[in-house]
Amino acid sequence: MKFFLCSVFLLGSALAASAASLNKIIGGEKTEPHEFPYMISLQWDNEYPPMKHFCGGSLINESWVLTAAHCISAFSPDTEVVAGAHRIDNPDEFEQRRKPKRTFIHEEFSGKVGPHDIALIEVNEPFEFNDQVTNLYLPSGEPYYPTGYATLTGWGSTSSPVSSYPGELLKADLPILPAEKCFNDYPTTPLDKTNICAAEPDGSKAMCGGDSGSPLVQKNANGDVQVHGITSWSWMPCGAPGKTGVYVNVMYYLEWIEEKINSE
Repeated sequence: MKFFLCSVFLLGSALAASAASLNKIIGGEKTEPHEFPYMISLQWDNEYPPMKHFCGGSLINESWVLTAAHCISAFSPDTEVVAGAHRIDNPDEFEQRRKPKRTFIHEEFSGKVGPHDIALIEVNEPFEFNDQVTNLYLPSGEPYYPTGYATLTGWGSTSSPVSSYPGELLKADLPILPAEKCFNDYPTTPLDKTNICAAEPDGSKAMCGGDSGSPLVQKNANGDVQVHGITSWSWMPCGAPGKTGVYVNVMYYLEWIEEKINSE
């Protein structure tokens, strides 16, 4: 069974589709505080305690966050966009909290497991950049399928099918499956050329519940961190051997991102 990777499923609000939402990193390791200053935690304020975190995201400038489209479906009136977080179970003075001002879901996203699972959030007040909060970068050029390893960060579950959520941000370096394997080994799935597949083949490192919307990144030749993937969906249980995690390939949406950010 295929599942979205957002905690809203775990809270009993499953999407009516062949897939639902989960968020976590299987096999992740602890990060240093604020090692990834572009990370965003989408949280419910005083709702569904203690699981306030429900999706991840990445800060692409002072006012805009990149995330998964299905994460927007989990928004409530109390949703907060949190930058500078490390231990979400024990917030510190470096956290900056904002409210969503506008959200954009890709027009071709169906609301079910499939392509175009990308969204943007504009916050009501720009974040203040410092050592704990700053942006990552969008890639540039013509769309291509990345290779090598990429780093996933998130506050998603560390076990499956019984969920166990970390208090602090985790990271994992994941091998990107060759495009031929990604698109040919899973013939009955809604994989699209706009997706990326990444996971350890034995399932020892993988996305899971709560990781939805979190960035999959690589550094370019200049050492800049670029977001190439947005955590979208996977199989249950998370980390099943021989199954992959599926990410949105950001390269295919650069014009869409620019259009929305520049909209009135």
